[in-house]
Amino acid sequence: MNRSPPDRQRAELAGRLAEWLALCYLTLTGHRLLARRFQSSFGEIDLVVRRRKVIIFCEVKFRHRQGDDGLPSPRQRRRICRAARDFIRQRRISPEFDFRIDLIRISRISLRKTPPLNHLRDAWWCD
Repeated sequence: MNRSPPDRQRAELAGRLAEWLALCYLTLTGHRLLARRFQSSFGEIDLVVRRRKVIIFCEVKFRHRQGDDGLPSPRQRRRICRAARDFIRQRRISPEFDFRIDLIRISRISLRKTPPLNHLRDAWWCD
């Protein structure tokens, strides 16, 4: 489905806002930002944060519908894994750190009981 330029701009703005909200949440829960929108030749990682001895690569998804799980496709997951390995290599991260990939789903605020932010730890593992 091709989006018109105003739709793309709205989607980009919603994505940036979702990343900002996710970063605020992570900061308030004791995480320290290492990188935002880390670019690699393999792909992009929305947020890279650290908490104690764990480096966390966060994929942030904004969803209009509540029921959408927001998981990236297998191809996108492989790209994120490769970008995470590239981050570790470029930054020369010590092997004493653990790593994981999280998914933060943000949905529209509604009167339903489901919270608008859902943090899924260890959303998937890399090979």
